[in-house]
Amino acid sequence: MAIKVDTFYGVIGSEVRDEYERVVGTLVSFSSNVDGEIQSIELKIVDRSIERIPGDRVKIVDGKIVVVPEWKYEATRVIEALERAYKRRRAVENIAKQSSIPSSIVENMKRQLTEEIKRLKIKAEEAKTRIKERIAEIDDEMLHIAGATANLQMLYFSGEISDRSYTNGMNHLRKLNDSLEREKSDAKKVLDKLEKTYEAATNVLEAPAPSKPEDEKSIQAKGEKQGPGKAPEKRDGELIVKIEEA
Repeated sequence: MAIKVDTFYGVIGSEVRDEYERVVGTLVSFSSNVDGEIQSIELKIVDRSIERIPGDRVKIVDGKIVVVPEWKYEATRVIEALERAYKRRRAVENIAKQSSIPSSIVENMKRQLTEEIKRLKIKAEEAKTRIKERIAEIDDEMLHIAGATANLQMLYFSGEISDRSYTNGMNHLRKLNDSLEREKSDAKKVLDKLEKTYEAATNVLEAPAPSKPEDEKSIQAKGEKQGPGKAPEKRDGELIVKIEEA
């Protein structure tokens, strides 16, 4: 037997439980046909199931426990790691200019960091996709809220629900919509940061290797002509190179 609209006259904003006394959400709106029969209800989900949250996603803000969204947690980790990796790769390029560092060591460091950056870029692509998907989900949820709000207003102005029910329902819907708007704004900021970090890492990999200064090349070349074991002589701040014939 269908539930009638008059049964819901003063229950908007009430908790909805299942047969086992578990809270499944808060009633924020409902739809009905012209016969006054309830067709569906809109719930703000609260206690849907048990979920284990990693400690890294939990923080304390003003004495309250706050859980970071999974999409933001993963994206932030990738941003931090990718930023650190490309800055180190750029630092190694500067080290390569110093002749005192064996080239084999420098090249090995560059190779390891290059592989790490490539791996992190793949993770960055995955994180970007997840953020874009979440933004699309938020848009769908906000559209759903808009529909529930319009339906609630229709019920109120047609005199089918009380002032209290209307106010309670609108408060819940506005609060939920505001939360989604904040999350969407945050998602766009994180996505922008991720894309800029990705671009910076790509530029580091594609940048030409820095060449040694001309003076350093000249000194090195002169030193090589003297043969092994013989260092160039210095006199009054000048460099004198002796070339001996075999």
